[in-house]
Amino acid sequence: MIQGPELLAPAGSWEALVAAVQNGADAVYLGGKMFNARQSANNFDHDELARAVEYAHIRGVRIYVTVNILLADHELEEALGFLHFLQNAGVDAAILQDLGLARLAREVIPELSIHASTQMTVHNIPGVRLMQQSGFDRIVLAREMSLEEIAAIKQETGADLEVFVHGALCVCYSGQCLMSSLIGGRSGNRGKCAQPCRLQYRLVDEKGRTLADPGRVGEYLLSPRDINTGAYIPQLIDAGINSFKIEGRMKRPEYVATVVRIYRNLIDRALENKNHYRVEKKEARDLAQIFNRDFSPGYLFGNPGRDLMSFKRPNNRGVRLGRVKGYNPGNKTIEIMLEEPLRVGDGIEVWVSEGGRSGVEVNSILVNDKPVEFAPAGTLVGLSIPGKIRPGDRVFKTHDAALMERARETFTSPRETRKIPLQLWVRARVGEPMYLRVVDHQGFTAEGYSDEICQEARKRPLTAEFLKEQLDRLGNTPFALADLEADLEDRVILPVREINELRRRVLADLEQKRAGTFRRPGLAEHLFKQRLRGAFSRIHKHEPPRTTEPLLAVNVTDITSLQAAVSYGADIVYFGGESYRSKGIVTEKDLQYGLEFCQKNGVSLVLNSPRILHDNELSSFTGLLQRVVDLPLNGILVGNLGLLKIIKEYTDKPVIGDFTLNVFNTATLHYLKEQGVARAVLSPELTIKQMQEMAATTPLPLEALVQGALPLMNSKYCPVGSVLGDFSTGKKCTGPCSSKRCGLKDRMGLVFPIEVDRYCRMHLFNAKDLCVIEDVPVLLASGITVLRIEAKKENHEYVARTVNHYRKAITRYKHGMRDERKDREAKEDLEQLSAAGITKGHYFRGVI
Repeated sequence: MIQGPELLAPAGSWEALVAAVQNGADAVYLGGKMFNARQSANNFDHDELARAVEYAHIRGVRIYVTVNILLADHELEEALGFLHFLQNAGVDAAILQDLGLARLAREVIPELSIHASTQMTVHNIPGVRLMQQSGFDRIVLAREMSLEEIAAIKQETGADLEVFVHGALCVCYSGQCLMSSLIGGRSGNRGKCAQPCRLQYRLVDEKGRTLADPGRVGEYLLSPRDINTGAYIPQLIDAGINSFKIEGRMKRPEYVATVVRIYRNLIDRALENKNHYRVEKKEARDLAQIFNRDFSPGYLFGNPGRDLMSFKRPNNRGVRLGRVKGYNPGNKTIEIMLEEPLRVGDGIEVWVSEGGRSGVEVNSILVNDKPVEFAPAGTLVGLSIPGKIRPGDRVFKTHDAALMERARETFTSPRETRKIPLQLWVRARVGEPMYLRVVDHQGFTAEGYSDEICQEARKRPLTAEFLKEQLDRLGNTPFALADLEADLEDRVILPVREINELRRRVLADLEQKRAGTFRRPGLAEHLFKQRLRGAFSRIHKHEPPRTTEPLLAVNVTDITSLQAAVSYGADIVYFGGESYRSKGIVTEKDLQYGLEFCQKNGVSLVLNSPRILHDNELSSFTGLLQRVVDLPLNGILVGNLGLLKIIKEYTDKPVIGDFTLNVFNTATLHYLKEQGVARAVLSPELTIKQMQEMAATTPLPLEALVQGALPLMNSKYCPVGSVLGDFSTGKKCTGPCSSKRCGLKDRMGLVFPIEVDRYCRMHLFNAKDLCVIEDVPVLLASGITVLRIEAKKENHEYVARTVNHYRKAITRYKHGMRDERKDREAKEDLEQLSAAGITKGHYFRGVI
C-alpha cells in the first residue's frame, strides 16, 4: 500500500522504464507502437509491453499505457483489440483521450481501468463529474489548474486526480491545439506534434510592424519554461492530488532516473515531516542540470504571465558556470571563474555576443597552467573553446558527466538499486530436505524444500553465518536480505549448489506471487469478439436524423457582423457568450437586440459559449443563462465537457456540441447524443472522405467548418499582456490588447492573428483562411446538415462577402445547378479577404 501520493514516471524506452522503477517510481506510463500521443518515442511492442508489466509488477510498480489520441472510425476496432491485449497483459490502466473509444471500452472491456488524459481538457468540477459518470477511474487535469482549484475539485468530487509536477509544459490547453496540425499536417491530437511553439516568432501589429525588440525580449514567444514543483510538494499533498506525474516520454533514461530519484526523496521527506520540508541545494542543482528551460511552478499559484515563459531559449539551458573573464594568450585558453564544479568530459555552452551559442565537450582543464581532471567552484580555469568569445559572455554547463554516469548506473547495472526487504526462515535436519520460507515487507510468502536431503557433516557443518552469506547472494534480483532465522540441527550439511537452487526456486515463486497480485482477470477472446460485435451493431442500428434543408451558420461576436450575416442569408447565427476585447464584450442588451433582429428576419440565434470555463467563470456563464432563459434562443453552442454536463440544469434549449469537443468518429457522436447533444460540429482535422463516412451512419445532424481563420491555440498565457503589458508574477497587465490588434509573425513571414478574450486568454488563429467554397456540393451531398463560417474576429464586410458567396453556393446546390465558373470567381473573391491566402485545411490532406 502506497503511503501518500503516487509518483508517476514516463518511459519512452526499456531503459527509461528500468530507470523509473529503480529510482523509486510507484507507477510508470508508456506507449505502445500505435495510438499514443508520443509517436516519436521508441515505445513498446506487445512482447515488450508484457515484459514491462511483469518487470514492474514484481517490483510493486503499476503500468499505465497511453492510448491518448483521437481515432477515426476505421481504427476503433483495432484500438479496442489493443485495449483487450492490455487487459489480458495485466496493465493497470489505459489513458484515453477519445470520447468514442472510452464509450466503447466501457461497453466491450469494462474490466479495464481507464484514465482521462489531460488531452480531454478537463478543467472544472462538472467536467470531472462527467468523466466519473462516463466510467473513468482517474482524471488527469489540465495543466492550467491552480492548487486552489484542484483542492476544490478533490473536495467536491472525491475523484482520483493526476497532476503534472515536473517537465515540459504545453503553451496551449492540451487537446485544444491545432497549430502543428494545420500548418504542418502533424497533429498533436494524433500523437505527431511538431512543436511549432518552440520556434521563433515576433509580436507584430496589424500592419506587420514589430512591437517588441527581439534582441531585448527574445524570439521564442510561445515557448514555456519547464514545470518544477519540487519546492511545493507539501502543498500538493495537502490539495489531495493522488498522482504526481513527471512529463518526459521523449526524454533520455538519464533524465528519468535523475528526476524520479529526486522527487522520490522529496515526497518521502514531505511525508516524514512537512513542517520542516526542504529541497537540498544539490537536488535543485541536479534537476536544473539534467534538463531545464528555466523553471516555473506553472499555474499552481495563479497566472505568472511572462514568468511562465522562456523567451530567449526553447531548449536546455543547463546550469550557469560563470562568465568569461578574459583570454590567456600563453596557453591559448578562455579564462572562466567557476560558479559550479567542472570535470573533463562535461559539456559546456557559451552564449556569445555574436553568432549565437558555441558548445563544446571539455577535454582539458587548466588551473595555474597545469592540467587537472576536476576543478571545484571558485576556481579560475582555462578552457579551449572555439568561436568568437568575448569577456562577459555567459557560460553554461549543459552536460554533467558525473551526474549522467550516476543515473546510467541505475538502469545499466545488473545489480538493482531498488530492493524489496525479505525475512528468511530456514530449517535443516539430518535426513530431511532443507525448508526455506521467505516473506517480503508486504506479506507475500513463498516456501520450498531442497531436492536432496540434508546429511550429517563430517568436517564443516552448516552455520547461520554461512547460510546468511549464501542466501544473501541477491545482487541480480529485486530482493535484499533483511533478516534470517536459522533452525539448524547440530552437524547438518547440504551442498551449496542445493542451497542456491532452493533459494532460486523460492524467489522465483515469490516473484510470480507478487506479479499475480496486480493481475486483473483476463477476457477470453470469444467473449471479447461477442461484445465487440454487439457494441458495433448497436452503433449502426439507430434512427438516422431526419433529412433537412442545408443550412448556413455564422459565428460572430459583434452586432454589425450579426446584422451582415442575417442580411446576406445566414440561417443560424452564433453570438454572445465568448467575445474578444478588440471588439468589446457582448452585453445582455446586445444579445437581446440580436435576438430581436434575427427573429424579425426568420433567422435562428444560438448562444455561443467559451470553450474554456474554469469553475469561477462557469458560474458567470450559467448566471447569464439564467437571466436569458426566457428569451427565444434557438440553442446553446457548447465546447467544453463541464458545461455539457450541467447545461440541462439551466435550459431546455437544444445543445450543439462544438468542434472543440474533438468529434472524430461515430462512437463519439453516440456519446454526445447520450449527453443530450442535438447537433455536433465535426473536428476540422477530418478529411472530406471521413466526414462522408460519418454522415452515412451518424445518429446526429452534422455541422462542418467551411470558411474562416481557424483557432490554432487557446492559451491561458497571453503574449500581448506578457510582452507589452508587463504582466508577470505580482504585476498586473496594463491591458494593451484593448488598443492594439496583434499577431505573431513566424520565420516565413506569415502572421498569425491574436485575439484576447474577456478572461485574458489568448486565441491564436491560422494565418490562412479555410475556404472550401468549391466543395459545397460534395459536403452537402454527403449529408452534412450545416455549413459554418467562423468569423468571430472578423468585421461586418468579411461576414457580408463570405455569407453571400456561401448562400449562393447552397442555393445553386438546392436547385441542382453546378456552376464551376461562379465557384471559381467566389473563391478568388474570398481569397482577397485573407492576406496570407486560403487553405482547404485537412479536407484533402488528412492527419492520418
